[in-house]
Amino acid sequence: MHIISASRRTDIPAFYSPWLMNRLRDGYALVPNPFNPRQVSRVNLRPEQVACLVLVTKDPRPLLPHLDELEGRGYRFLFQVTVTGLPRFLEPGVPEAEVVIEAVRRLAARIGPGRVTWRFDPILLAGSDTSDAPLSAFRAIAKQLEGSVGRVIISFAREYATVKSRLRGMGNEVTFLAPDPHLKERIAAGLAEEAARHRMAIQSCAESHPLAPFGIAPGKCIDPDQIRELFGVEFRAGKAQGQRSDCLCARSADIGIYGTCPHRCLYCYASCDAAFRRGEVHDPLKSALLSGIEHPGDLHTTLPLPGC
Repeated sequence: MHIISASRRTDIPAFYSPWLMNRLRDGYALVPNPFNPRQVSRVNLRPEQVACLVLVTKDPRPLLPHLDELEGRGYRFLFQVTVTGLPRFLEPGVPEAEVVIEAVRRLAARIGPGRVTWRFDPILLAGSDTSDAPLSAFRAIAKQLEGSVGRVIISFAREYATVKSRLRGMGNEVTFLAPDPHLKERIAAGLAEEAARHRMAIQSCAESHPLAPFGIAPGKCIDPDQIRELFGVEFRAGKAQGQRSDCLCARSADIGIYGTCPHRCLYCYASCDAAFRRGEVHDPLKSALLSGIEHPGDLHTTLPLPGC
């Protein structure tokens, strides 16, 4: 059995729910290696082979009508939903926070808060923001999500070269907090206090600076212990390969493809719509997220894919 990530590379629930459901009905998906597109893996999606579907999104609404079918087919699944409260210029394609928060409430009412994680990710300062801005945003969102999520995952934005270049090109001022450990610690302590107030467990994601002394332990976004506890399923789960050195996640097979996310978030480490700018297309009836991968040059069946 293996864990399926859907997805770190693109927002499958928001934009590709019909494709995902077709792939689950057929029991497999074709996924190219992100470092060698000619190497394509056939990922087994039969429910008896899937320990859990980890559904990562900024808008779960398109997948909500399919929850009955997911359960009826025997899939175990969790949601991780990102709500940041960041300005519109940083997240031009993301729905308003209130819309997503309401969807999270509906989701939690249907599957339970223990299977819904809120991602407050990434943390940065935008424009004229002061250092109080992240805590104010967190406080407002946490108040509305109390009772609807079991845990919250936080991370501070990283200064990827592609992100810095993109932001310069947009002419917007963004402050990354990585160079200032004391500021990060103060913010972390405030976030931990607010999370406890609203009955949420809080953890960090791939954070190099130790935040445990301030109330935030390092966590696993892809967490086999959480899956075992919630679903009572036993499976082997080694450590993920190809991730950042501070990542503690378990191995998973990611069925997404970079360059296919219309959210167009300026802080994203991926080039969000690069595949579409190249003229590649999506067809929900195809076996891969992008057309043209139906007859790969090198077909592999090993799991998980490199970089997952």
